Amino acid sequence: MPPSLLAALVITGLLLQLWLHGRELRYQQRQSAPAGARSSDYSRQRLRFAALGLILEALFVLLMLVAGLELLQRLWLAAGLSGWALQWALLLSVLLLLAAVQRAITLLRVWCVERRFGYSRQRLGGFLRDTLVKAGLLLIVGTGLAAAATRLLEPGWQAGWWLLALLWGGFVWVRSWLYPALIAPLFNRYRPVDDPDLVCRVRAIGRQAGIDLGPLLVMDGSRRSSHGNAHVTGAAGSRRVVLLDTLSGILDTGEIAAVVGHEAGHLRARHMPLFQLCSLLVSALWIGLFSLAAGTADMASGTGLALLWLLTPSAALLVKPLFSCMIRGFEHQADAFAGACGYADALARALVKLTRHNGAAEDSDPWFSLVYHSHPRLAERLRRLGDKTLHRVHKPLGESTNALSRNGFMP
Repeated sequence: MPPSLLAALVITGLLLQLWLHGRELRYQQRQSAPAGARSSDYSRQRLRFAALGLILEALFVLLMLVAGLELLQRLWLAAGLSGWALQWALLLSVLLLLAAVQRAITLLRVWCVERRFGYSRQRLGGFLRDTLVKAGLLLIVGTGLAAAATRLLEPGWQAGWWLLALLWGGFVWVRSWLYPALIAPLFNRYRPVDDPDLVCRVRAIGRQAGIDLGPLLVMDGSRRSSHGNAHVTGAAGSRRVVLLDTLSGILDTGEIAAVVGHEAGHLRARHMPLFQLCSLLVSALWIGLFSLAAGTADMASGTGLALLWLLTPSAALLVKPLFSCMIRGFEHQADAFAGACGYADALARALVKLTRHNGAAEDSDPWFSLVYHSHPRLAERLRRLGDKTLHRVHKPLGESTNALSRNGFMP
């Protein structure tokens, strides 16, 4: 694969993303209003720094394509490495350097955008501590993955690509299972929810969904940010619903329960496993196509794996709109489940409050939204939640599946 062709792929992807960000920036400038000036300014600044981050990361990838990989190989050869060890060290070096560039971009965003608008509460010491912990984790995990990947490709790309796809799929599954118990506590503290009314509501939602929601925990997100949010994390026995502690200052108990109902909707419909399955299938296809080209070019394993990692963001643009569309459908289904549990009005209020508190744009350029937005537009979510059919849950708890299907949970 000629470097010029690979560079053209990266540049094309960068120009496409900059065009989309430019459209969104102009759209937000037209939509700005005095009442939402702060939110509008915040959205525009985030877009500008997102574009800057894309440029910096693309420049790093181009540098690696033009001369960086060859320079790293020479450095490791001079250090006395050869064969498999050389390929392993080359791949690990690229992973660490790319992570350093991405972390620097995060630092710029936090200090130049989030802190400026009062959303970031992170101190430099805390940021550096997080960086060191993440670097240690990357070094440990990256060392093992790089070693395994280069070993699997020793027989050749066409013989080992499917093993590489299985390795990546296994890693993603293990990561989703271990993250809540082993990784997340390294960065945040968690405690059980101490609001009896909220706990009672959440247990009722779990019974209506017919699933075990797992522990309901509060995370000390306020140490780093004033943004409010909630999420579901983990798999199987490690699954849990996590509420940021900032939510208590934004939403009332009923609205927080509505947010939990939304997250329960994701669990009820098995959105996370479905998304992971689709992601792994696409990853396997991408690995297979790249391996076909790498095998034809007789590319060394470390060089090829480094290129595979560096080019993935550009190649992912081809399927990003499809995944964004799929996730927006998931969000509508999760909203519908919360409505079916009797929380349609409360969820609508919560969405409005969270959108305004977090400084998120209420509307967006259609093309930008098509590619980047994993959540539907606020107006569309409110319109669907306003559908009175969402409030009609007449069947007993044991028949919740049929009731949810009739009330819009299923597409």
